[in-house]
Amino acid sequence: MSVTAIVGIVVVAAVIFVFLFLRSAEEVKVRISQIPDVVAQLKATGKESSFAVFLFMPEGKYAHDDEEKVNLQYSIESGRVGLDWVLLGPQNLTDQEEIANYIRDRGFAANMREENNVRYLRVEDGDIATLGVKIATDFYHLDPTSEVDLIVESFDWKSGTEPS
Repeated sequence: MSVTAIVGIVVVAAVIFVFLFLRSAEEVKVRISQIPDVVAQLKATGKESSFAVFLFMPEGKYAHDDEEKVNLQYSIESGRVGLDWVLLGPQNLTDQEEIANYIRDRGFAANMREENNVRYLRVEDGDIATLGVKIATDFYHLDPTSEVDLIVESFDWKSGTEPS
């Protein structure tokens, strides 16, 4: 098994573990406009398999639990920060094709990957932080000041402007 495959399996397993078991302990609120700050800090202080997951509902929809929310993830895989559209939650699965088209229509390459039987689209090149903001604001019609849940793993998110 290649190093890339092992790293991918670790990243996906960590996301699933945190999502299912640790999210309340690791979860904070941030604004959509802070996505670039979080991604910059992930890039600067993260290590292999570090990640940040933003969870939110599209405008006008309400979630009964976190599993129904959109999952917008950034992770470090093979030394590179990327935006991951993980195909686990119902909203991510429903929107998969439209999100892939949205990403490609903006000039980004979205590559399908699969690790440990979990598929995900990954974007590594270009301004992926702004792309995430645009997905939340343009595709899902959320205001940049909207608060979303943030789950971090293996890096410290610190901001003097976190929502209270």
